[in-house]
Amino acid sequence: MINDDAIEFKATGFDYVNPAALVVLVGITPGNTQLLGSRCGKTLREIKRENAFAGGMRNNLSRMLDHIGVNMLLGISSCRSLWNEDFDKVEMTSLLKDATYYKGKMFNRASDILRSRKLTNALYNGFIKDCSSYSEAMLFVAMGDGVGRVLSHLVSEGVISVPVVVVPHPSGANAGRIAVFLGSKPSGLDLASRRAREQAIQAKLTISQMRASA
Repeated sequence: MINDDAIEFKATGFDYVNPAALVVLVGITPGNTQLLGSRCGKTLREIKRENAFAGGMRNNLSRMLDHIGVNMLLGISSCRSLWNEDFDKVEMTSLLKDATYYKGKMFNRASDILRSRKLTNALYNGFIKDCSSYSEAMLFVAMGDGVGRVLSHLVSEGVISVPVVVVPHPSGANAGRIAVFLGSKPSGLDLASRRAREQAIQAKLTISQMRASA
């Protein structure tokens, strides 16, 4: 059970919304790395481009996106360029747009969002409100199964009407799952490894079907 009184939000300045985005990358909440990024004298667009999925997450995420064919779907050589010359093709956002803490620690339980009135309100007033702007989007990419379950719920509610694929969260703490997802490490018998392999197979299939029908 989530105690709403133990939830705290910190503004990140990630208010820029890209209505021309073709792919929407969705995390749980901006983290401490994003909060520490430079803001002075920069536009909202520049703040998001420089700080969204920053640090080691950016390399992990671009590798996973290339692995499942998002670069080919967008007609670019690599998804690394999504933080540079191809930034206009992507939206980088989170279910909870402000940095969210629970009992003083970074909130990381996406599946619990819909069990909390406070978090559900934040979801509807931020992410879901923004979804109406993504009229050009053809794919949502969820960072982790928890985010994927929330996006699947929004598909069932008619908020999202395009395919959703799931990749492991790009945090360095997920290095093992990411390696299995990328095929650079054999899948073990544990649930996390098997799930990472399933995510890669399903995501590749979804994007392959999208490209075939384009």
